[in-house]
Amino acid sequence: PVREALQRMHAEGWVDLRPALGAFVHIPTESEADQLLAARSLLEAESARLAAEHATPEQIEHLYELQRIGEEALAVDDQEVLVSANAALHTHIVTMSGNKVLADLRASVEHRVRWYYLPIAQVRSKAAWVEHAELIEAIASRDADQACALMRFHTERTREIYQEQRKAAKGNG
Repeated sequence: PVREALQRMHAEGWVDLRPALGAFVHIPTESEADQLLAARSLLEAESARLAAEHATPEQIEHLYELQRIGEEALAVDDQEVLVSANAALHTHIVTMSGNKVLADLRASVEHRVRWYYLPIAQVRSKAAWVEHAELIEAIASRDADQACALMRFHTERTREIYQEQRKAAKGNG
């Protein structure tokens, strides 16, 4: 069972297996982080486009509820709830797309992206929730092209801020 667990963690990118040395916690490279964030941007932009085309009124109402939770967490600076609400909102949009393959691919990427998102959550918070509100409006109005463009902007902005934070950390280190 331990070997199987390590193999799975290796496949998910959490552990590096080195022959004759053992298993080590994976330390992501800048390139890997950028590639994952780029893949996330593509997957989520398409998800937003499809969500705008297929969303039910109940699904849209749930997006508004997730937005409310995020805004409340932002108001009291609750980072744990913010990160959780952000993940739930993005996951819900992918679910709304109705594309199971896209949802599975995004879930695989998202597990690893969270590692990179946590350090920038506070820096990104206020603007991210403003962007979420605009995105929800585009989905609610069934504007697939606008939803796609807004999600692409949103995820690319997160990617840019992550890169800026990494550069700043290198400069201070």
